Amino acid sequence: MSDLMAGIVFIFLIMLMALSMYNIDETPKPQDQQTEKAYQETIATIMAERARMVEALRRDLESRHIEAAADAANGILTLPSAQFFAPGAAALKPEGREKMAEAAILLARYLTCTGDTPGIPAGACPTTAPVDHVDTAISKVAPAANAPGVPAPETVARIQALEVSAALTSTQPLLYELQGRSGRPALTVRGVAQVQPATPKPAGGHSPHPAPAAAVPSAVDQVTLTFTMAIPPRQ
Repeated sequence: MSDLMAGIVFIFLIMLMALSMYNIDETPKPQDQQTEKAYQETIATIMAERARMVEALRRDLESRHIEAAADAANGILTLPSAQFFAPGAAALKPEGREKMAEAAILLARYLTCTGDTPGIPAGACPTTAPVDHVDTAISKVAPAANAPGVPAPETVARIQALEVSAALTSTQPLLYELQGRSGRPALTVRGVAQVQPATPKPAGGHSPHPAPAAAVPSAVDQVTLTFTMAIPPRQ
């Protein structure tokens, strides 16, 4: 029995030592922690630079009478389509084409800027990482029922995307030539149909106090630009 107990204790000690060595190996090393911290700080800097760029671009657009809203933290610019397209039309209206040309000039300037590029506000040009891709989505609201003889929203959105792409690249051919890190085009334009939010119905089918119209969210046709940065890989 004593030999058996000694053997069991010996096996237990071996298992305990192996577990201790495993835990030591899995414990992050101070150098790895410093590297990860530096990487996260770089990402934070890139996101802050993108936010400044998007907000500066929004201000430049509005100075040229192009309405735009910015979600700077997420790198998104939203432009109402009504300033470019007449209601129900797939082609750019004349003043919309002029505004799109102004937007092309600004977009090319920001996508190729350096710290000393003229016309760029101080701190608005990304220096840690460049813009890798700009996804431009032309959203067309899809009604609950499409009227006979009227093109489908998806079709209109695709035609509008072709119009926008042609207007941007004809004004600034550089936008057609720019490539991202993976070799894909830095600027893409696509058309999508956006589903109209349904009006909520009260319980029981009716209510003596209906909700005001403002309480129901409404979708509008819009042009959305989403900026993606060239994030460096972990070392």
